[in-house]
Amino acid sequence: SYLFTGKLATMTRDEAEAKVKAANGTVAGSVTKNLHYLVVGDDGSPLYGAGKKGTKQVKAEQLNEAGANIAIISETAFLQMLGGTAPAAAPAGSAA
Repeated sequence: SYLFTGKLATMTRDEAEAKVKAANGTVAGSVTKNLHYLVVGDDGSPLYGAGKKGTKQVKAEQLNEAGANIAIISETAFLQMLGGTAPAAAPAGSAA
């Protein structure tokens, strides 16, 4: 099961959820101990040192500390898992 948080850089949330469903995955409605993946959008992501953690990420981390096994992954990692092509990071100041 997957849940999305933050602003996705390469697709809308509806598109991301459609990719999960197309791969026979499920989309969760909230962070619970049964969640498998929390996907943090790449745009302003705290995983990359920008922005701050949202409530979903904080809750997932708290559940993990209590014994859950929720993978907190980036949007890029999500795309790679699905076999899609993750966009290459462009150097700062260059046109992508």
